[in-house]
Amino acid sequence: MQMSNVDDLLEPLRYNNLSNFLLTDVRAIGGSVFVEDDSLEHLRILDLVVKGYQSIHVPTFGHVIPNTQSIESGNISSVTNTKFIQPTNGEVIEVQALDMLSNASGTAIRVYLGDANTGGKVLLYDGTSGALPSGTTVSLNSIVPVFLPLKIAFGQELILETLSSGSVDLDVQAMTIKRQQ
Repeated sequence: MQMSNVDDLLEPLRYNNLSNFLLTDVRAIGGSVFVEDDSLEHLRILDLVVKGYQSIHVPTFGHVIPNTQSIESGNISSVTNTKFIQPTNGEVIEVQALDMLSNASGTAIRVYLGDANTGGKVLLYDGTSGALPSGTTVSLNSIVPVFLPLKIAFGQELILETLSSGSVDLDVQAMTIKRQQ
């Protein structure tokens, strides 16, 4: 490997693969570490970028992000699999509460955590043992507290499957808050 400027310590890393870098190409050890005129300025800019990223992401890493709570709500009116919560790229959403109100007799519900990439899903709650009478609210906070709060990352989705021996009219609402955005 031939270096065009032996005083440029960054060149072997900038223009060459590390596997091609030979220790014998370093002609002197010691002296100034930052030999390029702009090196200190580049390090200052990199330091500002790192500090900016840390100020946004590190304080909330793994914790809820204040003032990002919302109530997701909707109505399901047919026998279907509904992708109810789907985080966008880079998001992690925590579902803190989930309830469903049946407005029609005969609706049964299953709740899944799905993988958007493979289409696979894992059953979290199976409410098909008995169809809900009209006016019945199912609150998963009290029935299945094991999986709440539920963290859903980008690539996952909360799926609600409705089944019916009659008609389907289901109001759904979830209290969510972001853990990452």
